[in-house]
Amino acid sequence: MIETDRPDEEQRPEHDLASPPTETGEISTGIGWDAGRDGDRRRPTTAEQAVPWLIGLILALTGIMVVLVALIFTGPEGLAAVPTPSPGASETPGPTFQSTPPVTPAATPTAQPTERVTPPPPPSFGPLEMAYLGRSATGQPFLFWRHDFSTTTAPVAVGDPAAAVTSFAWSPDGLTGAAIVGGHAWSAVSGHQALDLADNAAAIVFGDDSTTLYVLRITPSGANDQTQLLAINIFSGVSRQVASVTYPHPRTFPDPALKESQFGDDGGLDRLYFTIDGYVVAWVLAAPAIYRFDPLSGATLQAARQPVLWSPDQRSRVEIDEVSNTSTNLILRDANGAARATVQVPGVVSHIRWAAGSKEIVFTLGRYNSAATVLQDLYVWDLVDGHDPAPLTSDGLARSAEWLGAPQVWVP
Repeated sequence: MIETDRPDEEQRPEHDLASPPTETGEISTGIGWDAGRDGDRRRPTTAEQAVPWLIGLILALTGIMVVLVALIFTGPEGLAAVPTPSPGASETPGPTFQSTPPVTPAATPTAQPTERVTPPPPPSFGPLEMAYLGRSATGQPFLFWRHDFSTTTAPVAVGDPAAAVTSFAWSPDGLTGAAIVGGHAWSAVSGHQALDLADNAAAIVFGDDSTTLYVLRITPSGANDQTQLLAINIFSGVSRQVASVTYPHPRTFPDPALKESQFGDDGGLDRLYFTIDGYVVAWVLAAPAIYRFDPLSGATLQAARQPVLWSPDQRSRVEIDEVSNTSTNLILRDANGAARATVQVPGVVSHIRWAAGSKEIVFTLGRYNSAATVLQDLYVWDLVDGHDPAPLTSDGLARSAEWLGAPQVWVP
């Protein structure tokens, strides 16, 4: 129960209470003025209470009219097109003092679309485009050539067309070459002057970046040979020594002419390989070891064997089985060593190289003619169609073909 000033009256719930009674006992309607309830100030009438609402309505209508007028007289650029004084500026401009003529600000340059530089397309080579060594006639020195054997165009000389080349190397990207001429390693870059990169060069090979040429420089020193591995930039000629080893000068003995030609075509007395693990392997006939160089640190280790050539997809390799000086078996083996194809060719095989698609090989086939003179030609074997190897040359004057744009995979 809630206490009240009238104990005799039952307290009603607040929502059932009538309007407060007046002093005369009359019930207020809420419209008239009651001094006891409303105080001394007179309660505004209904009309008076409506005045503020009318004023608010008039102001709202006035605002709407102002907005409509603004929209009607606004140009395409909006209200910003009307000159507006800077904030805080005086309406009456003051005097301006200039000790030098005014400088007209430079016009803001119009933004232009950025020109897109289209990267050059990757190099493309013919299906049978190769670099190789060829003689002009029997008994003449080997010269350096480039040719796509799938066309009828003539071979193109690489570098000096009259320079006798001992051996050469071609970059994995197919764009640059190098050759050993007279014991010097020379660059062979299209559009660039040939550079004399190193003397006493015995073997050369490109790294996988197609820019670095590794040169095996062998210098006789009394009863020993001092062997240096150099890393040379093919474009600038800048050279650094990677490592150096010294060993007793090897003693060698000549073989019959056909075997000597085969041996020379496979790299000769001194050979360099860039293997897939990033090392450079040097094989020197009759040296006490096969040397394995780290081209970054120069660390030198001994290798157990010469590297083995695999197809670019590393699924196949070709094994050579010589029957005699007049016959050789070529055996295609898979990664497990199983024979997948075998073919017999009339002569001795050397310098096998893989096409980029791992479906063809090119090799040199050597043989004697009736005068016991060594003849060598280039052959291609399609490993898919099942046909016998086909000759690319037939004059007996070509060897050592390198397939352009087809990096060779040498596994240590």
